[in-house]
Amino acid sequence: MSQNIPVRKIPKKHIFVIALTVIIGVAFYFISTTLKEEKLREVLATLGHPNISKITIFKTHKVEDPEVNKKGSLYSLEFTDNDLKQVCRGFILYNYKKEYSKDIECK
Repeated sequence: MSQNIPVRKIPKKHIFVIALTVIIGVAFYFISTTLKEEKLREVLATLGHPNISKITIFKTHKVEDPEVNKKGSLYSLEFTDNDLKQVCRGFILYNYKKEYSKDIECK
């Protein structure tokens, strides 16, 4: 009952294209994460936390103001404030008026 079924190998060109796509995807992820962190560092500096380290962005949410149907972004994050020597965690809201507001708790 055993039959020898021929197995077709993947061409080398396809392996190269797949590997290149994975490398580009990983590079895009790290570049976008780095740029998002740098943007939030600048925002936190303007909101009263100029000396921070170890910033971690958990999630970015798209939110909408129901009264005016305008969209904004809500960032949930955690960072270490070196001036206070505390770990801070909370949210930063970027609203449709292009203003930032924060809800951050430091412990």
